[in-house]
Order: sequence, then C-alpha cells, then structure tokens
Amino acid sequence: MAIVFTGPAATVRLGYQKAATVGSWRVEGGVLTATVVDADGFRITQSPLELEIPNKEGPPTRRRLADVTVANGYLTARLLKGH
Repeated sequence: MAIVFTGPAATVRLGYQKAATVGSWRVEGGVLTATVVDADGFRITQSPLELEIPNKEGPPTRRRLADVTVANGYLTARLLKGH
C-alpha cells in the first residue's frame, strides 16, 4: 500500500524561476500527477526542476523532480529521494 499525499496547489521551479504552476496535485508511490495552471514551455523542459509546496507556517517543502512530462493539461514526474 503506497502512501498518498495531495494538495490544492504548488509551484515547479528551475532554480528561483517559475517553470510551472500546478493546481490540485497528488503523489503516490513517488510519482507526482498534477493539473497544470500555467507552464513556461522552455523552463519546464530543463533541469534540475523542483516541486515547491507552500506550508501554512514556515518555509515551503521542496522536492527534486525527474522525468517531468506535461501533456493534455497534466504534469507527471518522479520525486527524487533526498533534497
């Protein structure tokens, strides 16, 4: 049984630059799926990309991404272990 995390919104970053804004997202078995609100067609193809999840208190949670794909309004990627 895989652990599932969900959220209402997040940002995908290339360094400090925004590569994409996502709406509802889900992580299951280390795979992220999310609806795309907007994406920079060039930045989203670069690496290293990082998922930035806002927290109510404190700094955002950040996780490195690999194998990022955007198609039909959805983003999929693998979350890498560690930071």
